[in-house]
Amino acid sequence: MTYPCAFLGQALATAGFILCAVPVLAERDAGASVTTFEAPALGSMRVIDPAPLYLSRRETRPFLEERRELMRRLQGAEEDATARARALTDLAEFHFAHGMAPEGLSLLASVDGAELPLAHRLRAAAFELALGLIDLRERPLTGRAKALLDPVHRDWADQPLFLALHHIGEGRCSEAAVLLDAAVGRLARFSSSVQERVLPGLLECAIRSERWRLARDIAAAFDAYPSLRDSPAYHFLLGEVASAGEAPLAAFDSFVRAQSGDDLWAHRARRALVDLGLGEDVLGPDEAVRLLSQEAQMWRGGPEAAETLHALASLQMIAEDQVGAIETYGQLMVRHPGTTQASDAQQKARTLIDALYQRGAARDMSLTRYMAAHERIAPLFRFTLNFSEAATLLADTFLAAGGTTIAAREYATIHDYLVAGQDLGIVDIPEGALQRLKVKEAEALAAGGQWETLGALLAQPLDLDDPDLRRRLERVSVRLLQETGRSSELLTGTAEDAPDQVLRLRAQARFDAAEWPEAMTAYGRLHDRLGGDMPLPDSIRYLLAAHRSGDMVRTAEIARTFPALTELPAWADISRSLTHAAPELLPLRQDTARARIESAGEVLETLPGREQLN
Repeated sequence: MTYPCAFLGQALATAGFILCAVPVLAERDAGASVTTFEAPALGSMRVIDPAPLYLSRRETRPFLEERRELMRRLQGAEEDATARARALTDLAEFHFAHGMAPEGLSLLASVDGAELPLAHRLRAAAFELALGLIDLRERPLTGRAKALLDPVHRDWADQPLFLALHHIGEGRCSEAAVLLDAAVGRLARFSSSVQERVLPGLLECAIRSERWRLARDIAAAFDAYPSLRDSPAYHFLLGEVASAGEAPLAAFDSFVRAQSGDDLWAHRARRALVDLGLGEDVLGPDEAVRLLSQEAQMWRGGPEAAETLHALASLQMIAEDQVGAIETYGQLMVRHPGTTQASDAQQKARTLIDALYQRGAARDMSLTRYMAAHERIAPLFRFTLNFSEAATLLADTFLAAGGTTIAAREYATIHDYLVAGQDLGIVDIPEGALQRLKVKEAEALAAGGQWETLGALLAQPLDLDDPDLRRRLERVSVRLLQETGRSSELLTGTAEDAPDQVLRLRAQARFDAAEWPEAMTAYGRLHDRLGGDMPLPDSIRYLLAAHRSGDMVRTAEIARTFPALTELPAWADISRSLTHAAPELLPLRQDTARARIESAGEVLETLPGREQLN
């Protein structure tokens, strides 16, 4: 059969390569049998390889008919562990042949008995490896599956294919390139569903390693699959060939045809169009920022999404949108925690934040712009210690400019987020930092004549070790007494007429005293007053107070009421446990509800910094 893909031919010809008639994907090895060999690293130990998964093409039968037979065989093997393991592995093989990785992997999870014959364990591990490599969920391979990629199993007939797929999945095309010929030859024995799943990755690696004849062979195989023949993957890879051959117009046409899909290849095509436009000077930074901003909203999965955000932040810096770059780095940190990209984003964001807030403090921008930038980026960085320092600088700036209300509110907000972060075990607060913020808040309230709120604040004793802080607080206290003649009357007032800030201070006092039922009630009053505008630190304390008072029904209600809790670092496990139970929780008896939500309590007790939560 001659090569059917004319457009790839044009792309390759444009890149300077001569086309010739090539066969479609064909077998490139003569098969292999079970082998053993002496591994040099293991002395005299003999390593046994799994049998080749397919010595010839697998028989194709109607899906339901084959599945019914395999299920009957499994049901008849309940009493025999070896027969059951064989039946489970056969059923997993069936799912692998149809490209159904999650289903096959769930079956093989039960085939792990050390008492099983070695051949059964090896076959199960081999299919577990095969299924793991085509699993679109991109979960890590199990230990026994990954062990088959070790060099001691290099004589296993299927290893070149699976090792190449593993390298490609990990982004190591250069290591996969030397295995491509053997991998493609071995793939010919596998089902069409498996071939369809892995061909795009093999073709991309062949193109990146400039294995053009092999690339034509693989591309020819695409013609047998309608889902691949005109797919985003195919057109994206044609664009890559054209780019390699310095044919930007051909590359543009291919990327445009690929971009309309909704899979990873379409996402990569849209990214490639932006890169191509910038490289050819037909797209300015502002327009590129707009396009990448849209793409960052459209595609949020995997490392590709993190790379898109990183590229967007870099373009925003080029476009002199410093605040936008900070916001993008913050989104990267929230959406992709624990990744190297997030760590890099945190460092870059910190530098940009420091520069931005220093400019604001130096009045190199208007206070309006300063506050607008702060409100835009604050939600993404509140739980980082260096941001609390930057926000304190903003509050100091507004206080010096006469913005006492803004300053007092910001000092209180910084304090609340630091305490909430400490409760969650994600922030280590320097000694004296919380006390300084409270004194600053008191000074700002006094400067603004907010005596009622100041009275409620000062009614809560502050343990101040710093003599300077004690003197500053004493001056504020004396001024309060001079102005009002009272110091604690506000705490004995009624909840109905108390200001919001007073309700918050009362609730916080109960929480700090570990009076959990009373704190839950006080925060409940505050929530009744503020509704959805209740600050996030208060909602955290509300949830913790309800949990520690043993009211599991209220705990679940609160978790459902404040979905923003799911965005908090280190809080996802707690919130996920609570909200999972919440929809069905309320109609149940109290003892049933408590049992349903017990997992959340266990998570709370195992969080880092739990000694600060108790």
